[in-house]
Amino acid sequence: MVTSADALTEPAPSSSMEALLHQALMGDARAYEQFLTITASYLRRMVMRKIPKSDVEDVVQEILISIHKARHTYDGKRAAMPWISAIARYRIIDHVRKRYADQALKMVDIQELENVLSEPVTESDARFELVSEGMSELPERQQKILTLMHLQGYTAKEVGSQLGMKESAVKVAAHRAYKQIKARLAS
Repeated sequence: MVTSADALTEPAPSSSMEALLHQALMGDARAYEQFLTITASYLRRMVMRKIPKSDVEDVVQEILISIHKARHTYDGKRAAMPWISAIARYRIIDHVRKRYADQALKMVDIQELENVLSEPVTESDARFELVSEGMSELPERQQKILTLMHLQGYTAKEVGSQLGMKESAVKVAAHRAYKQIKARLAS
């Protein structure tokens, strides 16, 4: 005999999930409660492998709500686990998209930053002030490289010969400087 404690630790056989769901759809509230308890346990294990631990319970609740809302779509002739897994997969994808879309809005594209640096700027330009603040926090060599390349118009090869560096080293240093300024602008 399987107790409710056992149901939380061991994966439920698909046939018992289907039986519980079928009984729940016929109006058995206790079967529905058992179904949701077992399903929540399964979902926690599934979700923990895919998203940060801090978001697991929120995502599990979203999935359970989606299952509840979509319970009328369950076809009793098919296995319950693929149906549950499909709903879970879409909720996880929605959560990840939402989470990373928020982060993407805060990011600054390095190519955009290079374009800003290469445009002629005036002292009154607000972007100039932001970039200038970011540049002031860079090491002196990186400041010199960006100044020569973007304010004075030298190529990476010319900057390298002036500073005694290889062209590739100048490009790497410039890229690292862009990333530092990008991080400053993002915060």
